[in-house]
Amino acid sequence: MPLLTAILVAAGVGVAQAPAPSKLAEAAVAGVSSQPLAPAEPPHIAFEIHDVTAVSPDWRGKMLPKLQPVAREEGVAVWALDADGVRELIATCQDNPQARVLQAPRMIARLGDPVRMSNEEESHYVAHLKRISDGPPNEGTHIAFQPEVDKVHDGIRVELSETRLKGSVLFAKMAIQHNKVLGFHTTNYKESIVDATADPEVVKTSLLSKLRPEGDGKVAVAGTIQVPEISTRRIEGDWMIPSQGGLLVSMGPQALGAKAGGRKHYEERLIVVTAHLEAAGTTAPAEPTPQQKP
Repeated sequence: MPLLTAILVAAGVGVAQAPAPSKLAEAAVAGVSSQPLAPAEPPHIAFEIHDVTAVSPDWRGKMLPKLQPVAREEGVAVWALDADGVRELIATCQDNPQARVLQAPRMIARLGDPVRMSNEEESHYVAHLKRISDGPPNEGTHIAFQPEVDKVHDGIRVELSETRLKGSVLFAKMAIQHNKVLGFHTTNYKESIVDATADPEVVKTSLLSKLRPEGDGKVAVAGTIQVPEISTRRIEGDWMIPSQGGLLVSMGPQALGAKAGGRKHYEERLIVVTAHLEAAGTTAPAEPTPQQKP
């Protein structure tokens, strides 16, 4: 197993008749020996993460003998797979043309450094309306609504931190979250303003009064607020990553409405994580953060 090592070799030559070392030489040797040794650079770990979208639960029945349970929480499950199991899972999902198999760029990080991967889309929405007026509600002569825009994410986030070796076995603290934006609900806020420039006699004799449901020289102004509906699933734990294989995480099925014939559309997000020790001298960024879009 390739590990970075530091080797200090000391050689001494001397015979009984050799003259004693001078005080200058002794001082030089003492100065060298008192200098602290530079700490060995930690090994590097190469991570590969697959983001798989299965369209049927049949992969579970097919691969049951290879699935070694690790954790389960609220419908989210984690298994360990050997190398053959990882290859079989990827091949099984790729055989279905409706499934999606995405692989993040290979990431290399020093042992202990965090690794993050995200595959998600960002949506903006109007979360709040800031009221700007010269008077209390329904009593001002002008009104404006300044939208406060926020964002939500649809997709997967994976973070591995606190990686460490116990002997030759790699452990990592993992947190995986899946957000699914199901849609946006809307509601309106309406407020009346007083038209200070309007002539009451003109208003009474014109069609303008018919366009103002509030009457009394008031005009209605409305703004729209959006409310996101999001399904979030998350699991985290401190798990061993098999050196000859990987970890498989299922975020659970998600129904996306009915297909033709009344059958519900099935979608299940799967995350496969593999990790291997890199050869000594490999260089990499401390915190690689690859991103992909489906």
